[in-house]
Amino acid sequence: MKNFNFKSLVPHLIAIGVFLIVALIISKPALESGVILKQSDMTGWHGMSHQSFIYKETHGHFPLWITSMFGGMPAYQVAMEGAWSPLGFIDHLFQLWLPQPMNFFFLACISFYFMCICMRIKPLAAIAGAIAFAFCSFSPIIITAGHETQMFALAYTPAVIGAVMLIFRGMYVSGFTLTALFTALQIGQGHQQISYYLLLILGAMTLAWIVTWIKEKNYSHLSKALGLLLAAGILGVAINALTLLTIYDYAKESKRGGQLVLDETNNTQKLDKESKTSGLSREYAFQWSYGKGETLSLMFPGVMAYGNHYAERDGESYIFPELKEDANVLQVLSEKLNLPGNAIDQMRMQLSQSLYWGEQPFTNGPIYLGAIVCMLFILGMFILDDKQKWWIFILSVLSIFMAWGSHFPGFNNFLFDYMPFYNKFRVPTMTLVIPQVLFAIMTALTLDKLVSNSDEDTWKKFRYAMMATGVVFLGALAFYSSSSFASENTQRTQAFNNILDQGGANAEQQISALDAKFTPEKDNRLYEGLATNLQGTPEARKTSREAVSALRQDRKAIFMSDIIRSFLFVLVAAICIVLYLKKKMMATLMMALTSLFILIDLMGFDLKYLNGKSFDSKDKYESSEFPFTAADQVILNDKDPNFRVFNLAGGDPFQESKTSYYHKSIGGYHAAKMGIYDDLAAYQMSGQPNMQVLNMLNAKYILQRQGNEIVPATNTDALGHAWFVKGARFVEGPAAEMRALYNFSAKDTAIVENQYKDIVGNYTPADSSATIVMTAFDNDAIVYESNSSAPHLALFSEIYYKDWYAYIDGKKVPYFKANYVLRGLNIPAGKHKIDFKFEPATYWTGRTISSVSTWILMILLLGFIWYEWKGKEQLQNKFS
Repeated sequence: MKNFNFKSLVPHLIAIGVFLIVALIISKPALESGVILKQSDMTGWHGMSHQSFIYKETHGHFPLWITSMFGGMPAYQVAMEGAWSPLGFIDHLFQLWLPQPMNFFFLACISFYFMCICMRIKPLAAIAGAIAFAFCSFSPIIITAGHETQMFALAYTPAVIGAVMLIFRGMYVSGFTLTALFTALQIGQGHQQISYYLLLILGAMTLAWIVTWIKEKNYSHLSKALGLLLAAGILGVAINALTLLTIYDYAKESKRGGQLVLDETNNTQKLDKESKTSGLSREYAFQWSYGKGETLSLMFPGVMAYGNHYAERDGESYIFPELKEDANVLQVLSEKLNLPGNAIDQMRMQLSQSLYWGEQPFTNGPIYLGAIVCMLFILGMFILDDKQKWWIFILSVLSIFMAWGSHFPGFNNFLFDYMPFYNKFRVPTMTLVIPQVLFAIMTALTLDKLVSNSDEDTWKKFRYAMMATGVVFLGALAFYSSSSFASENTQRTQAFNNILDQGGANAEQQISALDAKFTPEKDNRLYEGLATNLQGTPEARKTSREAVSALRQDRKAIFMSDIIRSFLFVLVAAICIVLYLKKKMMATLMMALTSLFILIDLMGFDLKYLNGKSFDSKDKYESSEFPFTAADQVILNDKDPNFRVFNLAGGDPFQESKTSYYHKSIGGYHAAKMGIYDDLAAYQMSGQPNMQVLNMLNAKYILQRQGNEIVPATNTDALGHAWFVKGARFVEGPAAEMRALYNFSAKDTAIVENQYKDIVGNYTPADSSATIVMTAFDNDAIVYESNSSAPHLALFSEIYYKDWYAYIDGKKVPYFKANYVLRGLNIPAGKHKIDFKFEPATYWTGRTISSVSTWILMILLLGFIWYEWKGKEQLQNKFS
C-alpha cells in the first residue's frame, strides 16, 4: 500500500504474540516429540475411516462408498476428497501450521481479533474479547472430545462476522472478498450446526443494521450492502458445493431425514401412531437439553457440579472433579469392606461422575463463559449504544431458551416444527456457542467504550451495573439455599451399581425393583444400589447412606466455592475499572489487567479438561486404541472379499467404530446413520438380535467374549453375497415391512413394499439349480454372475441406496428395496452378468461447482491484493 505506516502494525504484532503465548501455555505438551492429543471422537473417526485410507493407498483416491460400517454407506460423511484447492494452504496459514491443540486456540483468537478490528475496537480491548471467546470452557471440552470440525467452524465464526461488518461499514471491495473467503473457510470445516448458529447471529446483526439504515433513510447503502452480502454468501456456499450438496442429498436418506416410530406394545398390527418422522424425533433431538438452573454455569460453573473428565498418562490417572467428602467414604469402603483396589478406583470414577446432578443424561463439563466476561456483559448493557447492545442481548436470551430444549417445550417445540432445518440438529446445549461469541463481543465493546468515552455519567452507570451483577450473585445464593442437591441421573446410577456388583445372582432384578420404588427421590437409587450390591449388610447400608450424604455435601461445596471464586474475579476486575474511572490507573493498564484476569479465570478452569494427562505417546496411544487380537487375525485370514462382522463382545455395537478399523462391520458409529439402517438396528438388532436379519446381512463372524478373550464365532447360516428366493411378500408401508421381519425366512422370502410391486414383476420361485455368485468386488462397483432356467428374484446382502444402479449385461435395469435395507432384482432366465455401480451424480456436480467457484474466489483475492497495493482502498487509514 502507498504511505503504509509500519508502526501501526505493532499493536497487531503484539496481539499475535499474546495469542501464541496463551495458546502455548494451555498446549505445552503438544511441543514434545512424538506426542499427540488424546481425543475420543477422533479415535472413533480413525476407526470409521481406516479402511478408506487403505483403499486410497491402493487406488490413489478415496472410495465414494465405504463398507466398514453399517453394512455400507456413502463416504461423504467420513472421508472424502475433492479437487486440489489453495484454500487448504490459506486455512493452514491462519493456523500458522501450529500443532494441535495450539492451532485451535490461536485460530479462535486471531479470528476474533480480526472481527474486533473490523468493528473498530481498540487492539487491547480486542485481545480481551479474543481470550474470552477462545478460552470459554466449551473450547477445551470439545477439543479433548475430538470434535475438531466443530471447533474449527466455531473458530472461523467471528472472522465471518467481521468481514460482513466491513460491508456494512461501506468497505465494499474488502468486505465482499473477505466475506466470501471466510464463509468458504467456515462452512468448509464441515459442521453445519455451527454454521446454522452463525447464520442466526448474522441474521440478528443484519436486522439491527437494516433498522438503522431505514431510520437514516440510507436506502442506497442498504441495497448495496445486502446485495454484496448475499453474493459473497452464495460464493462461499458454492465453494463448498461438493460437501453441502452431498450432505444435503444424503441427509434425506439419513436418520436426520426421518426415523421409524413403532408401537412396541403390539408387534402384530400396524397402528395409526406408527410412522416415519420428517426429521429427527423430538425426543432424540432434545436429549441433551440444558437445565434452566444449569444456565447459572455461564457465570458459576459448579452450579450442577461440573460433569466428569478422566485422563491417564504413563499409568497416572486424572479425574475431575475430585472427591472430597466422598473420598472419606471410599476409604471406609476400602478398609472395612475389603473390596479390591480396582473396584475402589472405578467407584471413585463413578462417584466423581455422579457429582453432576443436572438435567442432561451426562456431560463432560459445563459451559462457563467467565465471571468477568458476564460482569462486562452486564456493564455493557448500561453503557453501550442501543444499536450495538440490543440485538446481542435479545439473541443471547433466545439462544439460552433454545439451549433449554425439552425444558422449555412451548418455545422449542414450535422452533422444532416450523424453523427451517432446525429438526435436523440435535444437542440443544450446543446453542450456547451463540452466547460464547456474543458475550465475548460485549466484553470487547464494553472495554472499548470505557476507554473511548468515560465521564461522570459512566461512573453512575457502572454503579448500576454492579448492583445488577450483585442481583445475579443473590440469585445464585438463593438457588444454592433452595436446592436439595439430591437429583440423581438414572444412567449414571446404573453404571455405578454395575461396577459395585459383587456377583449376586438376583442383583439386577433387585436394582430394577428399587429403581421403580424410589423414583421420587433419585439419590435413593444410589443408596439402595450400593447397599444391595455390597451384600446388604448393616455396615454396607450405613456406608451407602454416608456415600449419598457425602455426595450432596460435595455438590454443595463445589457450588459455593465457585460462587466465591466468581465473586473474587468480579471484584478484582471491578477494582481495576474503578481505579481507571477515578483516574488512578491508566487505560492501557486497566485493559491489560482485565485481560489477564479473564485469562486466569478461564484458563484456570480450562486446565481441568485439557492438561498434561490429555496427551500421550502417538505409538502407545494408537496401539492401545486399536489392539490387533487373535480374533482379528482369524477373521482376516478369510480371503472372501465381502463378508461382515458383528461385534457382541462388549458395549453397543452401534456406538463403536473400532471393529470397523479392521473389518466390514454390521455395527459402527456415526451421528447420521442411514435412516433405514438405523431403524433396522433399533428394532431388529438391539438387545437380542434377530438372526434372520444377521444372516441376510452376511454376518459371517460374530465376535463374543469368553472370559477375558474375544472369540469369533462362525455363523454358518449367513446367506452370502447374493441368493435367489422362492417368493416375495408384499406389505404396505415401512412399519409393516419392519414388522414382517420379526417372523420370516430370509433365505426363502423377500419382504417388499407395495410401491415396488411393478419392479418386482413376474418371476418363478427359485430352485436349487439356479446360481448367483459374486465375481468381483470394489467399494464402488460389484459384479455378479447368474445362471437360471427361469426368471428369479435375487437378493443381495448390500445396503439399498438410491445412487447405486443395476446393470444386466451392460443394460441399466430397475431394482427394488427388500427386507427394509437390501437390494432385490428380478433376473431373467439364462446366464447373465450383473453389475452394481455407485454413481452419485450429486458428487460430480458438487465437485465441478466447488472447483470453479474456488478459482473465482482466488482471482478475486488476487484482485483485492492488487487493489490494496495500488492504494485504492486504505484499510489501514480507516482502522487507525
